[in-house]
Amino acid sequence: MSGNPHQDTLLRFVDLHQADLADLHRQARRLREMLRRRPPWPEPPKPPLSREALSGDLAGVERRITKHERLVELARDARVGEVLRAVADDPDLAREAAADPSAFAAGHGIDLPDTLVVTVLVAGRDVSARFSNPDPDMPFEVAWTRDGFQAPPVPDVRRGRAAAEPV
Repeated sequence: MSGNPHQDTLLRFVDLHQADLADLHRQARRLREMLRRRPPWPEPPKPPLSREALSGDLAGVERRITKHERLVELARDARVGEVLRAVADDPDLAREAAADPSAFAAGHGIDLPDTLVVTVLVAGRDVSARFSNPDPDMPFEVAWTRDGFQAPPVPDVRRGRAAAEPV
C-alpha cells in the first residue's frame, strides 16, 4: 500500500492488467512459435495460417501488451496519487483540472495516453471524475470520487465476464 487512498484504490486495477498481460504474453509466445515452425509434412488436412495472418495477429497482441504496460506504469506512478489527493482536497484545483484534464496532468509531469478521456465534475466541494478509454485494444471506463476509484470488476464465473464488485 502506498499510504495514499487514491493511489491504493487505483492499484487494485493493476492486478487486472497484470492478468491481461500474462494472457497476452502467452498469446504472443504461441504466435512467435507458430511463425518459427515449418509447415508439417505431408500436407495437413487444413491449411496452416499464412505468415502474414500470424504476423498481423502478433503485431496486434504486442500493441495491446505495450498499452497495458503503459497503464500499469501510470497507475504505479506516485505523482498520480498525489495529484488526485490534491484535486480531491481543493475544489479550485479540481476546477482547474476540469478545464483541461490532459494539460493539467502534463503540468504535473503526468503523460496521459492520447486515447484516455478524463471528465472531471466539481459541485461545491464534491469532486468526481470518469476515466474512459475508447481504444478498441483496451477499452475501459472507471469512476473516481474524493474517496478513490470504484471497486474493480470481479470475474463472473457463470458468464465468463467481469461484473462490478458489490460495495
